Amino acid sequence: MPKKILLTTDFSMNSWNAIQYAIKLYENQECDFYLLNTYAKDVYGLDSYVLLDPDDVFDKLSENISKEGLGDVLAQLSSIDKDLKHRYHIISRSERFLDAVKSLVHSLKIEMIVVGAKGKTNGEQGKYGRNTLGIIETIRKCPVLIVPKNATFNQPEEIVLATNFNTDFDISEIKYLVEIAKMSNARIQILSLTDDSVMTAQQKNNKSLLEKYLVGLDYIFNVLHNVKMSAALSCFVEIKHSNMISYVDKKPSVWETLGFVRPSLGKLGYFNDVPVLALHG
Repeated sequence: MPKKILLTTDFSMNSWNAIQYAIKLYENQECDFYLLNTYAKDVYGLDSYVLLDPDDVFDKLSENISKEGLGDVLAQLSSIDKDLKHRYHIISRSERFLDAVKSLVHSLKIEMIVVGAKGKTNGEQGKYGRNTLGIIETIRKCPVLIVPKNATFNQPEEIVLATNFNTDFDISEIKYLVEIAKMSNARIQILSLTDDSVMTAQQKNNKSLLEKYLVGLDYIFNVLHNVKMSAALSCFVEIKHSNMISYVDKKPSVWETLGFVRPSLGKLGYFNDVPVLALHG
């Protein structure tokens, strides 16, 4: 069965880079890629899509712009992606971005969402875009790969998994990390701020569960003390040249186990050139 992957685009360089990363990551893998563009402004202010009344004459203009933009993206992809195992489908929706994403994840049984770290209107340095944060916080049944604008694709050689073992692991979450590690022949660096000597019985059990799910893979446990998780991840990216970060975001309270004040991808730390894989149950 082909893997179903949702690629969102606002026709910015950020989203184009994320799309290219996805097709290279899944090279030689049978995939159906769904290219989504929405053009109805989110009433909560998520990005600069144009709000149009259904009866407004300009609604048709925005629809045409959306479909033409998707056609241009498809044409670009056809010139750079010669993988016969890849199929593309374009979807133009006149609705709020998050509503469209949630609907498609459910109706198409999407297995992975790939987004840019920010949209074309999110210019603030060092922060993720509002649509990206919205997906992480509201789409609970699908993993999300966040790709920053400066990320250049190299087959991941090391993937960091950030965890303090306070949250139960489930194979439905970890399987996506395992899949990418197997495709890339990557080592998994498990990064924790808690060592065995002070672990609770629950944490030790969760660590054992994780080891069970990672059987057959190259992985290693790492413990750092007296630092925040965001600082620890930055060290791994800088020193060990890890080229993907992952974490399990099972429910909002999991952020507290990672040392954060509130549930927000931004508290994980912003990485200019390293993709982040958010694993959901």
